[in-house]
Amino acid sequence: MVDRTGHPGFFRRVLRHAWMDMVPLVRGEDSPPLTRKEAQDWSLVLSARHVPHRLRRPDNGPGWSVLVQEWFAPRAVEEINLYFEENRPVPGSVSLPDLRPVSGLEPTLFGLAVLVLFYWAYTRTYPALRLYPELWVELGSADAGAILSGQWWRLCTALTLHADGPHVAGNAVIGGVFIWLAARRIGSGLTWFLTILAGVLGNLFNSLALGVHHDSIGFSTATFGAAGVLAAISPFAVGGGLHGLGSGSLAGRAARFVRTALIPFGAGLGLLAMLGAGDGEGNIDLGAHLFGFASGLALGGLTGFLATRLGLPGKSADFRLYVAALCLPAAAWAWGWLA
Repeated sequence: MVDRTGHPGFFRRVLRHAWMDMVPLVRGEDSPPLTRKEAQDWSLVLSARHVPHRLRRPDNGPGWSVLVQEWFAPRAVEEINLYFEENRPVPGSVSLPDLRPVSGLEPTLFGLAVLVLFYWAYTRTYPALRLYPELWVELGSADAGAILSGQWWRLCTALTLHADGPHVAGNAVIGGVFIWLAARRIGSGLTWFLTILAGVLGNLFNSLALGVHHDSIGFSTATFGAAGVLAAISPFAVGGGLHGLGSGSLAGRAARFVRTALIPFGAGLGLLAMLGAGDGEGNIDLGAHLFGFASGLALGGLTGFLATRLGLPGKSADFRLYVAALCLPAAAWAWGWLA
């Protein structure tokens, strides 16, 4: 039996390109072969360090082998050992759940399509049913005086009303971007539920702050709520699917959290500054945008914190949240018509 664990001479390595199995070199003799995933991981490490290698599956027998030339064997073994050293679990560390993207674009497009179709439907006149656009606005706008008098359905129905086509189109486009980006991280159902809830809370706080003479309509409160949710959950979504606050000292984790939150938080404030104040003619409800964004920040931060400990809702639970989010405005309108 030839001992291949030593360092071959120069001419032997140049003239005889023998390929060696790395498993005995790394794990010792009589070690079992690698699984397919282990072989792929080793191959990824060697490829990243530009070490020539081959993957081989024995004709007879299970497992995989990673082969390297004798010339590169010491370097290959060193790279694999460094990989193991860098990825060794820290004793006492908490294993955070993997919150990789769980949703696609279709639920977001469907929800926005419902919003646009509702605008088209309620702006039509139906004399036989005695339904007119003005009646919908009169019943469902965020009239602060009516809300504080007990007409709570207006907090939600106002999100579905718009002044004109460009108004609903702008909210659908801008809101769709934020909702989709947040949905890729925490799921469409949870994102839509938090977005609607942030819009409701934004209208509530706006009514309390501006008093009984204030009135507004539009999905923009929920749009800024979605922006707040996205900004707040971003620090919990580090590194392409590995979510959580990470490990290390409390000060280090806090600094990493603040550093990661600065960019999305600044983007949300920039959007609020550009779109929230409007043209100064009184057509833009800055208070609703501000309170919607703040509500989204609070809800998103709470969601990110809980998700790193409890995990995200499963597919069935996320679907139920999505249906609940779409049914909330419908239930609010039913409450308003029947009240």
